[in-house]
Amino acid sequence: MPLALAAAAAVVVSLAVLLFSLDAIEQNEYGLKYNWITADLHEDVYHGGTHLIGFWNRFIVFPATVQTIEFSDRPLLATAPMLHTRTKEGLGLFLSISFQYVLEPTRIRELFTLTNIHYESLFERLARENLLEAASEYEGPQYWLEREEIGEHMRVLVADSLAESCARLWGLQLQVIDLPDSYEQVITNTQVQQQIVRTRENEQLAAAVRASTEVLSADYARQIQVVLANATANLTRQTGLAQAEAGRRKIAAEAEAVGYVRRTLGLSADDAVRYEQAHALTALPNATFMASAGGAETGATVRTAAAASRMVPAPSLLSGRPPQLSNASADRGVASSFLRALQM
Repeated sequence: MPLALAAAAAVVVSLAVLLFSLDAIEQNEYGLKYNWITADLHEDVYHGGTHLIGFWNRFIVFPATVQTIEFSDRPLLATAPMLHTRTKEGLGLFLSISFQYVLEPTRIRELFTLTNIHYESLFERLARENLLEAASEYEGPQYWLEREEIGEHMRVLVADSLAESCARLWGLQLQVIDLPDSYEQVITNTQVQQQIVRTRENEQLAAAVRASTEVLSADYARQIQVVLANATANLTRQTGLAQAEAGRRKIAAEAEAVGYVRRTLGLSADDAVRYEQAHALTALPNATFMASAGGAETGATVRTAAAASRMVPAPSLLSGRPPQLSNASADRGVASSFLRALQM
């Protein structure tokens, strides 16, 4: 029985020792194993999870996530008051600045040796010194005109100081720049005037562009008118040439027809003229005349083309072919009698 009790006690003690030998770290934390008996700090850095470290050890934890330090007057967010300094020309200046840092896991033991667990106070002091030093190097107007460059200068200084203290700068924001109200009003008015000047310059540029566009439009319109005028002139010229050519060909055709009739009928030049006069008479509406054919007892009635629309019209010198004569000598006699009748 005593042996059973001793064994049970040994098991309970073993379980208790095992239980007290376990320690856990959150997933967003780093841990250093510290021997609270010998005050010895181990080199190894542990990350999130449960670890068997022995009941004589415990973890000293450090954050593994991004941490923020803010110099401002925002409730529940500020870790320190706003920074107060003076500009290069002596103006009072209040700055609201925040920055984020991450601890270097490989240098956690070095950081503990340097600051124990009060590293944030060290970071805040280093940042304050560097930010005030940078802020005093600029004049008031530069905070309006070169805000981005000033913020970058401050970021570099803070990053260098944190790197020497086992941390890495993650980001820095220059939130509020507070200068004296009277000075800010002067700067605001200056900025407004500069904006007005830029607006006027842009308006002038826009007017110049519009004027240039109108000049180009007028030039294109002029070119269009020139092209249209040249086209109209070419049309008139080509039409005139075509009409002249048509007239020339018509005259040539008439001359050829007259020559053919004269040769066929044996007409003189005067007879040909009288023949054309007689043909022209046939074009008159409701015109008729009588002509004696070689002493015949009955005269020949000649109707115009309009009066004798049901009859075969008299041949023209411009028709496709001359009138067909059955007997050349008889035709010449009839033509002579016809022409004499016209002379009466």
